[in-house]
Amino acid sequence: MLRGRIKINNWVEPLPKHTKLDYYECYAKIVLEELYSEQFVNLRIKDKPDLQSQDNDCGVEVTIAIDRNELQSEKLYSDITYNRVRDKVKALKRIEECGYKVENGILHGKTSIDSFYLIMVSFDSKLNKLNDGGYKYFNKNFLFVFSYIYASDEMIKDAIIYMQNKQLDKQRQFNKVFVLVPGHLYCLNLYEGNYEVKRIEFIHQSSQADRARELVEVYEKNHRY
Repeated sequence: MLRGRIKINNWVEPLPKHTKLDYYECYAKIVLEELYSEQFVNLRIKDKPDLQSQDNDCGVEVTIAIDRNELQSEKLYSDITYNRVRDKVKALKRIEECGYKVENGILHGKTSIDSFYLIMVSFDSKLNKLNDGGYKYFNKNFLFVFSYIYASDEMIKDAIIYMQNKQLDKQRQFNKVFVLVPGHLYCLNLYEGNYEVKRIEFIHQSSQADRARELVEVYEKNHRY
């Protein structure tokens, strides 16, 4: 399998900094309901976990496993592009401090390591929270992770073994972990020890991202007060 990095979302005018619905939770909802429609139907956007089935059968926690410096650089770049920064020079300097730079209006970044490390860290954190007692009980628990890293078969197999071992002695466990990257959705089945890869065409993934944004915007418009 090819390994590399591309961006999930197109550069469109950014959403407000604080919205009532989380964009990534809306995005995960759309992806799961489309690609696994037999299991996920009309997921409700809630909290602890983020997505919940109406019959209380399954809950999905959503997280982002992307380098913080990269996320901050992209946000600053977007703000610069749409004139949403007070001090452009300061914003550009901060981008460089994060290891990135803007040349000829294009954001250039450092080379990332093709590793599931950040996904492992996110898994550990969410597994601990799942067992802290603050999460609603569901028959099945899932984790949905946003990432930029393509994975080889070996990386996915190693990740499954790591996750299985980590939750071996936990009372509450994740049944599956979904990892969304540009062009693919990895589904790691921790109970059965196998996985599948669903390919998502670029135009389809862009449509999913756009519809997630629309969900946020419509909710904002209908809940202004």
